[in-house]
Amino acid sequence: MQETANPIALRYRRMILDAFAALTRTTPYGEITILRIVQEADVSRQTFYRHFRSKDEILAAMLQRIADGVTERLQSLQQPTRREIFATYLSFWRENADFLRIVCEGHVESWLIARYGEIMCEKLDILRPHFAALSEREFDLMKSFLIGGLYQLKADWYAQGFEEEPDFLAALLDKTLA
Repeated sequence: MQETANPIALRYRRMILDAFAALTRTTPYGEITILRIVQEADVSRQTFYRHFRSKDEILAAMLQRIADGVTERLQSLQQPTRREIFATYLSFWRENADFLRIVCEGHVESWLIARYGEIMCEKLDILRPHFAALSEREFDLMKSFLIGGLYQLKADWYAQGFEEEPDFLAALLDKTLA
């Protein structure tokens, strides 16, 4: 759906996103209906469909917001090391554990992996200076490896209650890639 700058439309969109997020805290993803979302958001079905076509589109909007946040955080680093990049990335995800919960407990991993891969392929270009010796194709393969590995690492980390600190995991990743 097309984004808008209309403040009222943005407010309704935010209300729907917030209602969906609130529902996911108490209701499995598969049991959340559009009706429940509009009731929680206190908006009409028509308003919902003006902004989203489905629950998956809400997840896509949340993922895009997360990806934009990761990008912003990574771009704020000044000449980062690989370890700093990984630590920043993992810290961000721990701060956004609600989204991981929705994905992991809602059993929508396959949905996320497809979209996550597309988005993160671009975001991981920040690592290019650390893999200068690789050809473009080799670097693309490395990004694919990292996207899959980082996704699974986050899922396992979430399942264990974020037991390890981001810096520990970042050091482990950096050492593995050295």
